Amino acid sequence: MKITGYIQTYSFKARDKIIEAGMQFLKAAGLEALSSELFSCVDELIKNAVKANYKFLMIRDGIFDSIQNNNPGKKDSEIELEIGEIIKDQKKFDSLAAEIVKTEDVSAIVREILNQESKLLTIKNRAYKEGKPFTDEDKEKIASLRLITIIRNKIKERGIKIILKIQADKDFIYIEITNTAPILTGDLQRIYKKREEHQRYKDEGREHEFFIDNLDTSESGFGLGYAKIDVILANWGLDVNRAVTIISSINTTVMLTLPVEELRKKSGI
Repeated sequence: MKITGYIQTYSFKARDKIIEAGMQFLKAAGLEALSSELFSCVDELIKNAVKANYKFLMIRDGIFDSIQNNNPGKKDSEIELEIGEIIKDQKKFDSLAAEIVKTEDVSAIVREILNQESKLLTIKNRAYKEGKPFTDEDKEKIASLRLITIIRNKIKERGIKIILKIQADKDFIYIEITNTAPILTGDLQRIYKKREEHQRYKDEGREHEFFIDNLDTSESGFGLGYAKIDVILANWGLDVNRAVTIISSINTTVMLTLPVEELRKKSGI
């Protein structure tokens, strides 16, 4: 059994569809008792993917502008082809991205995009829950959120997506979240470092202090969400390094690998 879906807007409506799809697999495996915590993990990964895609778009636009400024006569189509080649070269992409991050406060822009997205989703989610169309006031508020509207249009133009895949066999349930953008090497290293730091706190018997000491999300919270996921998976008795796989190339994929029989035994099902 396998399900593939594309997430355009991570609204209550999208979340409900994801939960409905995921429950099919959990029921078949007899693991419904884990649903709440599992969907917390999936929720965290999707939100990370949304944030990463926005950051990538800002960097990509910065690279485009830089090439255009240095080559006034170059056609947009030629610049697009050049960027495509840059993205395939991780070292070059990291280097150019570092220059963009130096000259522009990318994290601040991403935070503002997420703030506007939050306001947009509040309106959409309320209309969805109430089963009503947007009011004139809602439409005015949505129209005022210009930045998120521009960004969403660019996301579509660039073909940037979030792909969710759920599949299972008799032994495992696999959940994959892919954002069709590369991750910066520094951001990937930050994720690993945060996970290692969390494990160290846990080994020292002061796991609760990790989250207190990491309240500052000025670095876009990279790694913190993964630590939250590690807490859940470890509480299920899983080896977090085997249960979570991060694959980074032109796309970035995170896979959760859930051993069915092991989870049945450890959860007392």
